[in-house]
Amino acid sequence: MNRVKWLTPVLLVGLSTLFLTGAQAKEYPGSLVVLKVPSPETDFPIRNVYIWTPPVPSEQIPNLPVVYMLHGWPGTPSGMMSATINELATDFKNGMPPFIAVYPDGNARTHIDSEWADSFDHKAMIETWLTKNVIAAVEGENIRPSTDRAILGFSMGGYGAAIIGLHHPDLYGQIITLAGYFVTDDLTNAYGEIKEQTMKVAFQKPNNFLKTADSSRWFLGESPQDFNILIRGQAAAWGAKLKAKKASYVINMSPGGHTYQFVSNEMKPITKWLVWAPFTGAATTSASPTPSASPTPSASPTPSAISN
Repeated sequence: MNRVKWLTPVLLVGLSTLFLTGAQAKEYPGSLVVLKVPSPETDFPIRNVYIWTPPVPSEQIPNLPVVYMLHGWPGTPSGMMSATINELATDFKNGMPPFIAVYPDGNARTHIDSEWADSFDHKAMIETWLTKNVIAAVEGENIRPSTDRAILGFSMGGYGAAIIGLHHPDLYGQIITLAGYFVTDDLTNAYGEIKEQTMKVAFQKPNNFLKTADSSRWFLGESPQDFNILIRGQAAAWGAKLKAKKASYVINMSPGGHTYQFVSNEMKPITKWLVWAPFTGAATTSASPTPSASPTPSASPTPSAISN
């Protein structure tokens, strides 16, 4: 496969590429590389992004769709890779349309429960990093339209996929939440002290961005055995809101509880559900995101009807 050619155009200043082999790649089929992508923050000025390319003919690689996969907390990209890559490879071998899977590291130091957010103090700038620097680094000179880009997350990553997708309907045509939640759950003060919270919390509440929900297709995965009170019933509750907005969505229940086994169980339904051809209500084609050393965070909305 012509993997080096695919990665060459994406190199940013300060970005390096490492090809993982053998035990490092856990003998996954296809290829697995890690990019070290600059981030405009103090916690992790360089963050890791793992890219898995399935075993397909090299001429197909530049045009494959891309799915960004967000881990939970506590969690790492390696957990998501272990839960998904072999399942995806099997599904692709059995005829499901292949895609490139991207596993960014969304952990933080100052606010360890990062919520995949730009923290109020900018010590973590994960949403900005993901939507600007990571897309530019991964997709390079072949920036995909939103109809060929999806975002998926498990647990905290499910929340991250939902809120980032709602914030950026021009970027993600399909949003997949696995054991996700649709309320704010800021356990380590990423959204600030009380005096700073009003605007930031409003910006982080999915309810406040329902107006953009019908720009994307939604897959809401949940396990009947999920032990987490925060999670149980969230798929049905958010599905009811999507229905009211006439947004396209499905709810899928799989066994496994709040575990990576549940994530693995959801892969086959997801690969069957994903649609890479244009679909009714799709978000518009996205412009090429421009990486920046110090991007300005998205403005917070005026708080209104703020509720979980």
